[in-house]
Amino acid sequence: MSASPHPTDMNHRRENTSRAVDCTDWLKCAALVCAMLDHFGHFFMDDDRWWGVVGRLAAPTFFFLIGYAATRTVPLRWLWLGLVLTLLNSWNADWTWVEANILFSLALARLARPAVKALIDRQGWIGFALLVAALVAVQPIAGDIVDYGAEGWLWALFGLCQRIAVDETSARDSSTVMQETPTRPRPRVPGLMRLLACMIAVVFYIYQEQEEFGFPFVHLIVFIAGIGALSIGLLLFRRGPSRIQPPEFLVCPLRFVGRHTLELYAVQLASFELLVKLVPDLAP
Repeated sequence: MSASPHPTDMNHRRENTSRAVDCTDWLKCAALVCAMLDHFGHFFMDDDRWWGVVGRLAAPTFFFLIGYAATRTVPLRWLWLGLVLTLLNSWNADWTWVEANILFSLALARLARPAVKALIDRQGWIGFALLVAALVAVQPIAGDIVDYGAEGWLWALFGLCQRIAVDETSARDSSTVMQETPTRPRPRVPGLMRLLACMIAVVFYIYQEQEEFGFPFVHLIVFIAGIGALSIGLLLFRRGPSRIQPPEFLVCPLRFVGRHTLELYAVQLASFELLVKLVPDLAP
């Protein structure tokens, strides 16, 4: 008969788990680096096409995580930071109309998440089809109002489908009942739905970004390969302590970036906007 774990050992394991770098931390750090490289190329390089190819990997990751996360609240700092960034962008464009910053688009996706999830819970494939059709239809309008618009929201829908499928798989494996109890029997979201959501998000995003940036053939192929690799990684994504842990001195910085990714994104973008405005010679 095996002995029960000592309370000290259990507390030690819990402490190690709480201090571990999460898979989400790695994903957010990678997305932030891609966004920073994209902004650096945009503001300071004569030819920013390769920088833009790398930068196209950032937004899908941010939107996917918004859909994946169960958090419902929208921090007020997202809104005022988004407003500041939108005004700075318009200022640099001689006060012409610009789309509202991506922070507003992420906030809208988070606000809509509970209703979208409820629709999929109740209607299954019918609800999913209606959502995809609606998002594709509103893109010409949404894309002019907020940054990325429906092309980003499709990634959030993919993130939501991924989370539902992961939760249902975990529930079946542990033979437990889901905490959420809908008013009618809930249709199981099959793996095919999240796969289809991923494919739709990928195809629509590549089409929209190519329409906007007009990448040359080689850049386009690398862009497609990068988005393809990212989508595979997101299909395999599970939230929890990462199997790959960094050296101890990097744990706190990585966890800090993971918890303040969008704030760091805003500070970096605002710094670049102000720098090129106050020192015009830095711009290409």
